[in-house]
Amino acid sequence: MYEDYFGLKRPPFKITPDTSLFYEGGKRGDILAALVYAIHRGEGIIKVVGEVGSGKTMLCRMLQLKLPETVEIVYIANPSVSSEDILFVIAHELSIPVSRDVSKHEVMHQLQDYLLQRHMENKQVVLFIEEAQGMPLDTLEEIRLLSNLETAEHKLLQIILFGQPELDQNLSIQSIRQLRERITHSFNLEPLTQDEIHNYLNFRMREVGYTGPELINTAVARKIEQYSEGLLRRINIIADKILLSAFAEGTHNLSSKHVTAAVNDSTFDNKAAPRRSSIFWWLGALLLITMLFALYQTRAQWISVLSLDSLSKLGNAAKIDKPITDISVQALETDTNKALDVAAVETETGSSVEQPVVAVEQALPEETEVEVEQEAVVLAEPIEAEPIEAEPAETEAVEAVVEQVEVVVIQTIDPVPTEPPAKQSEEDVVLQSALDQAASSEELESKISITLHLTEDYNQWLNAKLQESRDWLSNADRNSVSIQVLMRSKSAARELVYYLRNDWPLDLSETYLYEVSTETRSIYRVFYSEFDSLSRGKNQLELLPESVKVNSPYLHSVYRMQKALL
Repeated sequence: MYEDYFGLKRPPFKITPDTSLFYEGGKRGDILAALVYAIHRGEGIIKVVGEVGSGKTMLCRMLQLKLPETVEIVYIANPSVSSEDILFVIAHELSIPVSRDVSKHEVMHQLQDYLLQRHMENKQVVLFIEEAQGMPLDTLEEIRLLSNLETAEHKLLQIILFGQPELDQNLSIQSIRQLRERITHSFNLEPLTQDEIHNYLNFRMREVGYTGPELINTAVARKIEQYSEGLLRRINIIADKILLSAFAEGTHNLSSKHVTAAVNDSTFDNKAAPRRSSIFWWLGALLLITMLFALYQTRAQWISVLSLDSLSKLGNAAKIDKPITDISVQALETDTNKALDVAAVETETGSSVEQPVVAVEQALPEETEVEVEQEAVVLAEPIEAEPIEAEPAETEAVEAVVEQVEVVVIQTIDPVPTEPPAKQSEEDVVLQSALDQAASSEELESKISITLHLTEDYNQWLNAKLQESRDWLSNADRNSVSIQVLMRSKSAARELVYYLRNDWPLDLSETYLYEVSTETRSIYRVFYSEFDSLSRGKNQLELLPESVKVNSPYLHSVYRMQKALL
């Protein structure tokens, strides 16, 4: 309707996939190139996940166009196929003549023969499954069995799963973990950002013939991003109605009011923006609660800081010239404040400044001395006082009080002896302190030594096992097979090494360890032994302990291991 008005050759924002209008921004072009590369490698299952309307179908269509003619594609658009029918559906798509009265085993056999024939013709067969999140788990497991069809070097069938985020939830189920472990590449279609939406809309307008000045500015793109949440299908719906609204008004100046009118006329309405604001509000409230909880948990540290600050101010006022050691902060604050109050009263009345000393001595009975001993702390550094100007009478009174308090409190730290103790010399104090520090240092060095020894032993064993495994694989018969018995993330390497060294039920000398890195993570793959035939490998597979079978072990070609790991 509005195409002639804007000088367009065809509608730019149809919701049906149009490969001629494929937008490579938003990492779509990079994902497409990665998919083509993964298919050419010919190994494993590939997964593509994106929200509803994020462009999965468009990506699927573009991938079919990018693949060469040597790649034969099996496309399943309806995922609600039972496990009993999936093999027949695939055979039908490949034009393999099978009847419904044959068994699944016979269909599998015919599929394998067909795939081997295509492999001999240097052709690949790729299975595309759209809306894979709706496929029953039993059917997914049946598809996993198809991925076992392989030669000594290549997979005979590659599988690409396109699905919504619910697909990841299905794959996280324990019963389907074997399929999850076969996924070698995983891609996510993220929503478009504001700048990407701006470029996307103008790109499509130019592709369909628009030659005028930029029609959609950043303000309009920002408004569209707010309501579409970056999903391509919503963007196309809103943009189409924006052009229709502008055509009805007879204007080429698109503005936010046209976006609002388009959203009000859409089925998803304007619910996206309030939901986003609500999310921000809850995030702010959660952040505030977290901060308050952190302050509450650290209240003891804040009180300690304030107490030390008060002590520092008291030292400044009294002009302390030497450090105070082994003194109780609580006792000093309490009793000194009492003494200072008395000193202030006596100074105002003109009385002698010696009376506050008596008051302080009386304020420290024997019970208090014991408490001071139990709660005494050692200040790490001496307090350097800065002089503060004060009246001469007040200064003298404060100095006398602090000096006397210091003597009284220090004397009360040690327990009351039955006989007067001999005065400890300054050299003895220094020697004792040095001995204590030496003991602490020896204990710390011992702990550090043990830690370093364990780390060194762990690294030596791991490196030795990795090198031993590489030496075995380099000399192994390429026609033999091995059993992959375990797979663990590299982040759990220490637990894996401990398990292998202490609790591993198989012969450790025939157990091999390899590190494999993918685009998303690094893992360790553990293999067991070498068998000169497939039948011997299968027999050993059945004899594995149950503690090993829970990891779903399977046979693996040594030749493929050599190509992938060496």
